[in-house]
Amino acid sequence: MTEQASPSVLVIDDDAAFRFAMTKALGRLGFSVREVDSGEAAIPILLSPNAPDVATLDLRMRGFDGLEVLRRTTASTSRVVVLTGHGTVQAAVEAMKLGAFSFLEKPVDADTLAPLLRQAFREHVVGSTGRRPGLDAPPIIGTSRAIDEVRQFVARVGPTRETAAITGETGTGKEVVARHLHLASPRAAGPFVALNAACVQRDLFESELFGHKRGGFTGATSDRTGLFGEADGGTLFIDEVGELPSDCQAKLLRTLETGTIRAVGGSKESSVDVRIVVATNRDLWAEVQAGRFREDLYFRLQVFPIRIPPLRNRTEDIVPIAYHLLERIDRLAHRLEPAAERALCGYHWPGNVRELLNVLRRAVLFAEHAAIDEELVRRMLAASVFGHSTTAPQPEALPSATTNLADMERAHIERVLGEVGGNITRAATALGIDRRTLQRKLKAYGLSGVD
Repeated sequence: MTEQASPSVLVIDDDAAFRFAMTKALGRLGFSVREVDSGEAAIPILLSPNAPDVATLDLRMRGFDGLEVLRRTTASTSRVVVLTGHGTVQAAVEAMKLGAFSFLEKPVDADTLAPLLRQAFREHVVGSTGRRPGLDAPPIIGTSRAIDEVRQFVARVGPTRETAAITGETGTGKEVVARHLHLASPRAAGPFVALNAACVQRDLFESELFGHKRGGFTGATSDRTGLFGEADGGTLFIDEVGELPSDCQAKLLRTLETGTIRAVGGSKESSVDVRIVVATNRDLWAEVQAGRFREDLYFRLQVFPIRIPPLRNRTEDIVPIAYHLLERIDRLAHRLEPAAERALCGYHWPGNVRELLNVLRRAVLFAEHAAIDEELVRRMLAASVFGHSTTAPQPEALPSATTNLADMERAHIERVLGEVGGNITRAATALGIDRRTLQRKLKAYGLSGVD
């Protein structure tokens, strides 16, 4: 298949009004659309040499339903987005097992659907030709109201030039949303440049963002283009923006207001065309009140704020996300038994999707059969709470159902501190959190460490 400007879409639905409205709306958004009113009519099209790039598939139809269509078209190269007015976790899981790209609950409009179809199209090109036409991003998986609001945010804000601020706990997928905002924008063909501010040495922030001239500071032996320069014409994503020192906050505000940058040691300003998306797991307004973050920058960044909910607040999304991750890990060579699914849904997930990915990786590694059972999942959850080990953790390591989560976290932090001799920086690295977050937790739990 050759790359094409307008992805081809097949709308499969027995609701004539829905087909008509979606065909017209997607057509206006640049898609090449055709429609069929039944699963029986869709199957030969999906299996033909001229199969569409992507398809939307209603789950409940007369005759062959959506799941039957998926079963009969496993050889199709089309990416399929399942749409249904009768969404259930079980249906979502079954659709993902059968190869659906994603799963959305009706009602859904074309503006919300379009970014997902474009992402499916990009994966279709990669799978068919090995070529990657620009940036990819994992799909935003889930049927919960909260995650649907995230998709709507991407659909509405993505095409604008405005700054967006994404908040949420560690591991919720803030960078994934940032990448979707980029892909939904007119600058999708431009660069997407990401910076984790928590990983930059304090005295190098300005050089990292704005570049420097030779001799601009000790050790600057040559000119360097900063991340703003690299992102020109595209999007710059600044994760953990609350870590920016005050002088960098002032320069960032000026760049947002003027569209210009000045390299460290430089005498001239240069124009850049960069869209800014920021993210943080902190309460930035509390940082403002504490005097650690500029109030004027806070309001400049909060043009379009969006919060990604933690996984524990959208348990109906856990199993569909788990199957999406299993597909990434081993192409669904393993599956979860129903009791294992319930165990995943009953866990608190302090590390959110990132922790779920790690649990599933370990489960696949230690699984003796294709079916991952409840016992194995609980063993992997025990390892997630109490730290990693080089051997399979034992079932008795799982905390009691009555154990308080705060007590588990306190015990885990205390154990890690002991292993690193009380060093706060090393403990933060081992725990996968930034140093300031660990200091706050130490204070809350009455613990201490050494700098």
